[in-house]
Amino acid sequence: MNTTSSPEALVALAVERVNAGQREPARRLCEQAQAAFPPHPGVLQLLALLNLQDGRITEAAHHAEASLALRAAHTPTQQLAGEAFFQLSLQRHEANDRDGEIEALQQVVKWMPQRAEALVNLGIALQEQGCIDEALTAYGRAWRLRPEETFGRIAHALATPGSGRMWLKLDDLRAALADASA
Repeated sequence: MNTTSSPEALVALAVERVNAGQREPARRLCEQAQAAFPPHPGVLQLLALLNLQDGRITEAAHHAEASLALRAAHTPTQQLAGEAFFQLSLQRHEANDRDGEIEALQQVVKWMPQRAEALVNLGIALQEQGCIDEALTAYGRAWRLRPEETFGRIAHALATPGSGRMWLKLDDLRAALADASA
């Protein structure tokens, strides 16, 4: 067992292990730091990264949120949290857990507000739940961020029978998206 006297020193050693491709020794160092010291944002961030790399999505999201609770404005951890929750949203989509998918996508948008793909997915999930006005808001935000990349998916989703809306002119749809995101 390593007798390093600070969480920062253990994180530094763990990062060395990660950079050398030794994720399990890095995980053990993080777990050692968790057991020996109060919660540390760097330890939690590294655990989030390791869990995400290992496909432990729920654990990754939990550790990223815990790290952000200690340093909310840390951009790399925000991006890590966003990616963890995006992966979680995909898992929940596959499991037909629409409420869980929406919750996860809302977290993505919280941590990565510029992620247009998450906004489109959020719009689709909200639309499927019958929340068309909220879906339009999400679609509008996505469209404002990346109009060329998102318009086709948005138009296709909105044309879904039973849960969508129809515009006869594409310019009218663009105007509706602009209004929805304002």
